[in-house]
Amino acid sequence: MNAKNTTIHAFEIFLAVAREKNFSEVARQYDVASSVISRQIKQLEDDFGQTLFYRSTRAMSLTQAGETFATHAHAIVSQFYALSDELDSCNQEPSGIIRINAPVAFGKKHVIPYLAEFAKRYPKLIINLTQTDQFVDPYSETADIIFRVAALNDSNLKLKVIAKQRFLLLASPDYLAEFGTPQHIADLANHRGLIYRGQLGLLRWREKASQQVIKVQESFVSNNGNSLIEMAVAGNGIVMMPDWAVCDEIRSGKLVPILPDTPIASDNQEIYVAILTPPSAYRPINVQAVMDFFVEKWEEGKAWQV
Repeated sequence: MNAKNTTIHAFEIFLAVAREKNFSEVARQYDVASSVISRQIKQLEDDFGQTLFYRSTRAMSLTQAGETFATHAHAIVSQFYALSDELDSCNQEPSGIIRINAPVAFGKKHVIPYLAEFAKRYPKLIINLTQTDQFVDPYSETADIIFRVAALNDSNLKLKVIAKQRFLLLASPDYLAEFGTPQHIADLANHRGLIYRGQLGLLRWREKASQQVIKVQESFVSNNGNSLIEMAVAGNGIVMMPDWAVCDEIRSGKLVPILPDTPIASDNQEIYVAILTPPSAYRPINVQAVMDFFVEKWEEGKAWQV
């Protein structure tokens, strides 16, 4: 333990004085002036309202209250160091249960594929993974670490931002061969759009700079991102998806980015991939192990950049 509680330190000095029965000797052991030791004992006596030592020019000894104080002080100091040793041993290797929460699609793409490697690296950890697109309150006790893809509106959260999400317009090579590749935003009005519908309605395509809604034919609407991606791969139209969701399809050539130099958005909020942890002063070693592992694997979003 790096820092010692001031009360424990005071108890240690008291026990040293009780053992040595000499301020000067204790001061030498702690490399301080005798007056510092004297003041520390006086402060304890003031705090507890008891005289702890009989003092004379020739000797000093414990009072009855001092004897009682010494018994309890010794027990408290011993328990403190036993606890410190136990906590230090817990910090040596991640173990026990770690509760991870991740969005459904992001978790499938960028969390689950790494969990086998993570489990081998930390065999004493028991992973409890929950995947949900429902909001998970980081101040609650339902998760130790949260992977979130969202706008970051709470500045009080303890988080690690991985990358800014980038939206892309995509279509299959077969679709573009049949219907042509749009060269301008206005060209999209003549194309089949595969549109996501969430709880707040249709996710409109917007030109990021102007926030103007992009006109497109609504040929297929779904609340499931995988369905939209599969329809796009099958050549049924153009889809707007975040980069992390379609990196594999782009790398394999199944989908081709359209107008890649024109920033696209769903609204005027920036979306981030981030790791959230409960707002405590220290991150437990289990939480730190998960965070360090995925920070390493995701490489500031390079894992899905195309």
